[in-house]
Amino acid sequence: MLDAVAGLFSAGTVVVGAVLLVMALAAPTVLERAGLGQADGPGWSRVSSMLLVGGIGELVVRLRHRWPPGSRAAADVAVIVGCVAVIWWAWWR
Repeated sequence: MLDAVAGLFSAGTVVVGAVLLVMALAAPTVLERAGLGQADGPGWSRVSSMLLVGGIGELVVRLRHRWPPGSRAAADVAVIVGCVAVIWWAWWR
C-alpha cells in the first residue's frame, strides 16, 4: 500500500511539474494575445522544484525493489513527505 501511495505521489508531482512547465512557457504569450494583459506564469522556482522532487521520487520508486523491506518503507515515506512538502511550498506558501 505504501509503495502505491509513493508511486502516485511521485508520478503526480512529475505530471503537475510538466503542466506548470507548459504554463510557464505558454502563459505569457497566450494571455497577451488574448488581450488579458501580461502574465508571468507559475514561476520557474515552482516548476523546477516540482520536476526535481517528482523526478527524484520516480527514481526512488523505480530502484526500491532491490532494497530490503525496511529501507523500502523508509524510501516510500521519504518520497511521500518530499512530495507533500513541495506541493505545500508551491501551492500554499
